[in-house]
Amino acid sequence: MFQPLFDATDPTFRALASDHKAPTVEPLPISPWVAMSAMQKGIRRGDVELALSAAMTLLRSDPAKLWRRLAGIVVEDVGLANLDCVALVLAGTLGKTFRQSFGGEWPVASLLVKQACLSKKCRAADDLLIALSHHHELNDLRGALAREDLSEHLSRVAGRGALLGASLAALHASGVRWEGHVTSKAADAKAVFAAMREAGVQHAIVSLAERGFRRTREALPVLLPLLTLALPSGELSISDDKFPPVVIGRNGLPTYFLDGFSWEGKAALARFLKRDTITGRWFRKHVRAEARLAVLHGGVFRVEGGLVRQRVRWPAATTLRKLADRGFHQMKLPEPTAFLDMIRADLPTIDEERSYVR
Repeated sequence: MFQPLFDATDPTFRALASDHKAPTVEPLPISPWVAMSAMQKGIRRGDVELALSAAMTLLRSDPAKLWRRLAGIVVEDVGLANLDCVALVLAGTLGKTFRQSFGGEWPVASLLVKQACLSKKCRAADDLLIALSHHHELNDLRGALAREDLSEHLSRVAGRGALLGASLAALHASGVRWEGHVTSKAADAKAVFAAMREAGVQHAIVSLAERGFRRTREALPVLLPLLTLALPSGELSISDDKFPPVVIGRNGLPTYFLDGFSWEGKAALARFLKRDTITGRWFRKHVRAEARLAVLHGGVFRVEGGLVRQRVRWPAATTLRKLADRGFHQMKLPEPTAFLDMIRADLPTIDEERSYVR
């Protein structure tokens, strides 16, 4: 299905590196937190220039954040759409000695960022995590599995149980921290990946996910192998998401990468919540004060921040995206899509607040 791992002797990596000319790029006048968001949004949208400028910003200000975030991004946003690209980035983020053999930090960083930008995308693993973490209709399942022990979790994974239950079991058994949830005290990540092999997941994919988990200690590599069991064979359709108009802020940069993961983005969203808008009034009436910023951030992400170019379309991924759209806020809403439409309609006002950021 794909080359399981790239390393320093792999001809694929060597060929890409020999053909790649590292571009001359100037860093952006933004904080490392905004730069991480800008790099990820640039990769999602296939904006090579923006993603490279943000990567250079991180390389100059905080190299550790660059390599750690790249490893996370490739699993979150490329995922099953291009496992070769996932393997390439995980190899390139291996360490400075490895990168030195291919020309140094910037030649490798620019190669990885460009490959991720140009790649097909699949965000099914992230949509699955959001649904598992927040959808109110999964409260009973979350509670039941939280009481199970390690052997029961591993049995669900190895037995190829239903995707949602097996995925929750894998998260608990791995010991990973995920979306504020507490995992089982008795955890064995190695046993989880062994159970996935027993379930019939291709060994090379499990090995790749295991490496991603060791590198990032994040939840998404744990979920990736289980998703392959729902992946249909044959060619899958690919198309771009529908993007809202791009707004350029006073600093000359797009506003869409200012989100709740940076204090600049949080400040802009907080200012918006105080304005007299349909969304602001709805939030003040229906959402408790301490949760408003997080729920708004999640909504803005669903209508704008998580959009990608070259999205691979397949049935389970579409279902998971709908589950995440309807459940990220943890609320039981009569019309979940209307909630996102409300935020979408007020996006120009949100952009007004984000455009003030310098």
